[in-house]
Amino acid sequence: MTILLEKGRLNPDHFAVTAELVPPRDWNPRPLVEQAVRYRGYVDAVDLSDNLLAIARLSPVVGAFFVRQVGVEPIVQINLRDRNRMGIQSDLMGLAAIGVKNITILGGYPAKVGTEPNAKEVYDLETMELVRYARIFSDEGKLFDGTPMQEPPQFSIGTVENIAGKPIKELIDRLEAKADSGTSFVRTQLVFDMDLIGEWMEEARRRGLHERVTIMASILPLRNADHVGKALRIPGVVIPDSLHARLAASDSSEEGLHIAAELIKQLRQIEGIRGIHIRPIGGAEDSVNKVVQYAGLLQSSTAAASA
Repeated sequence: MTILLEKGRLNPDHFAVTAELVPPRDWNPRPLVEQAVRYRGYVDAVDLSDNLLAIARLSPVVGAFFVRQVGVEPIVQINLRDRNRMGIQSDLMGLAAIGVKNITILGGYPAKVGTEPNAKEVYDLETMELVRYARIFSDEGKLFDGTPMQEPPQFSIGTVENIAGKPIKELIDRLEAKADSGTSFVRTQLVFDMDLIGEWMEEARRRGLHERVTIMASILPLRNADHVGKALRIPGVVIPDSLHARLAASDSSEEGLHIAAELIKQLRQIEGIRGIHIRPIGGAEDSVNKVVQYAGLLQSSTAAASA
């Protein structure tokens, strides 16, 4: 069953569960498909990253085609770093042709952090510009120059939001601007600090944004204390010292998974958060199913419904 991560289309009683799926550095889609199959029944959809960390990988559009063949719902990322508006329109038409209904628009990490530091960054459009174009593409069935297509493809359009690094007002101003541009759902940067996400959500609720967009919190299952330092290098990530100390003191290889499950349970109690997105960064793909199970989400993850 197709899930649309959009207000009015997502079952109001359903807590959505998605997981990031990183395409391989190879033309062979088999590892991607095999991982998607392992997630089946544990998550509502998988988010196919687009040249994650500025490293060339199999096209997420191609990956989405194969993932759908095994009955897994794909969400496809489109980064602004690598494509101009013509390339983006080609991808959107291709996604519509293979039946993809959810996309995530994001800027992408700078090329200098990846394997091709001298690659020219495109950034032909800004995030909110592309959201507006994609909304017209989706709802009115028009290309960016106004050319009509046969029928509107009806996408649910997502973006990514920071919850730290700037005053809360500025962060929520940006969220509100994206909602005004046509964003359907948002995913936060990785969440470890409940006070931080609580303040962010309080301001979002005050402006009624939780009623306009589907807000999902991103979770990273930490492997060990050393993994904390790597996660902190990601812009906008804040990890309380107490969690670092807990990992350092534990002799269990699954302590990080239990922490992730506990965070999810707390997030479910925050009004306005409608789901979680699990990002198994650094080769921790096998942790996703355990986190879903430990957090008590296994039954709800298969109960998604769209109007």
